[in-house]
Amino acid sequence: MTSQTETGLAFLLSLSWLCLIATLILLTYVILRSRYLFVKPSMIFALFFHVQIQWPSIVYWYRIADNLTNPAPFFILTQLFPFLLVSGSLLIGRNTAKDVYARVLRLPGSSPGAILFPLLPLSLVSLVIVGWYLWTVPWDQSGLHAVLFHPEKAKMAREQSLKLLTNKYLKYAVSIFNSSIAPVLACLLGFKALDFWRRRRYIHMGVVLLGVVPILVAVSLSGARGPGVMVILTALLSIFLLRGLPLQPVRITMILLAVLIIPGALELLRMGGNFSPSEIVDRYAVIVERVLGYGMTVDAQWHVEYVTRYGFWGIAGVEKLAPLFGVQPLDILNIVGRYYTEPSATISANASVIFLYYACFGMLALPLCLLLSWLLDTVLLLYRKMHTIMLPVAIAACGIAAANLAHTAYTTIFITHGFMIVLALCFFLDVLIARLNPSASIA
Repeated sequence: MTSQTETGLAFLLSLSWLCLIATLILLTYVILRSRYLFVKPSMIFALFFHVQIQWPSIVYWYRIADNLTNPAPFFILTQLFPFLLVSGSLLIGRNTAKDVYARVLRLPGSSPGAILFPLLPLSLVSLVIVGWYLWTVPWDQSGLHAVLFHPEKAKMAREQSLKLLTNKYLKYAVSIFNSSIAPVLACLLGFKALDFWRRRRYIHMGVVLLGVVPILVAVSLSGARGPGVMVILTALLSIFLLRGLPLQPVRITMILLAVLIIPGALELLRMGGNFSPSEIVDRYAVIVERVLGYGMTVDAQWHVEYVTRYGFWGIAGVEKLAPLFGVQPLDILNIVGRYYTEPSATISANASVIFLYYACFGMLALPLCLLLSWLLDTVLLLYRKMHTIMLPVAIAACGIAAANLAHTAYTTIFITHGFMIVLALCFFLDVLIARLNPSASIA
């Protein structure tokens, strides 16, 4: 490495620290003075991006730069983008966000009817979907069964348990359950548990929380670790919303680290490890590193370096839009993943929306992704029309769906991660609850 190159990298690192500190100051201001802004999907996405990508990108800057022909674009995407994202989100829709947050705080107590009304039909639909899945993919052929009893076959079983879903309607049903129905159920159970906790009926609270266990098992049938974590995060966020988003950084950090125990345990089982203290710590560290460390930047590096060498993909890289322009769509996640790892037909190099759209459109991705992220906040207009306990459910579920933009494409969050489906479901249930049980509505 020449001295000129070292100087350039050091300069970019200095700029990176400047952007990171500025972003951190803005987020700190939001947390201390304007927590109501976290009802906005763009702000939740910005927080996840800051923690999962912006920090690791600066901590491992020189290691990352060694892997890139031109590190400058990576600096812009990982440091300038989140600063601009938070800055815009601070200014756009503040009054509407404050009004929505106030509506959550004015919600009446969680009467049994308000929670049980949506809970029962959603539970029945869930039983039908899970039963349909297990009828198609027997328990002993599922990815979760392999993780628990045959770890050496876990990777193959996970792929097979998904490939066996040849019925497209079953695939849609399972996707809707994992991304929309399961999080809503978990939120409703969480609200009931919170109600019992406030009334000091701790045994009842424990029984209700046990109801979350089959939901987590159901979303993990393929052996995937992510869906269960997202369900828990959605439920936790909705409960914190009901409690007025209390400023408890130590408790929140401990809760989030505890949530990672679930994927940590699955990782331990999948790798065939024993439950010795050292093995548990090692596997847990793998998960934490993957979520908060260098691992979050790897796929992003691949996409940036690939187009540096071979050129941008253009509209062909956006699979859902390419046909509208008469262009043959390309699965760039699979192409890049196979290029840098192994020629597997199912591998995907998942990266944040900003890296994927940079791979397609170059630096036009910066204003494009900022605009698209801020457009998500138009859901605030729909939130203002909601009157029942389904409001914090919608805010939490849509917020966590938007947080997935830290490692997936924009269009993917709407169906695959449930943004649009859960929004429609919550709004529909909100209208029904308000009509059938007016006492459960905001006056």
